[in-house]
Amino acid sequence: MNLVRSLLVAWKVPRWRRALVVAALSDALGFGVMLWPAAQWLLDGLTAAVLFMMLGFRWSLLAALAIEAVPVLELFPAWTLVVAAQAAVETQKTFQGARC
Repeated sequence: MNLVRSLLVAWKVPRWRRALVVAALSDALGFGVMLWPAAQWLLDGLTAAVLFMMLGFRWSLLAALAIEAVPVLELFPAWTLVVAAQAAVETQKTFQGARC
């Protein structure tokens, strides 16, 4: 199963759809507050808290938070890519489990 198909399947699950929207919104707002480090940290902390509440504890979310803490790497849409990857992996596991 390819990544695009996994993401389309994940988009049908409300929990993953909400998490992807939160992550994309955070990355988009991150560009607007890039010049204010305190606002950026607050946004990233709030994003991490919301995603932890929605998805539960996942190490990849901590990795995204660490990436967002590095000034140059904050241009990278880490939240969106990490949530998309987690959604793809989980839906792929679910899809493979249903086929067996």
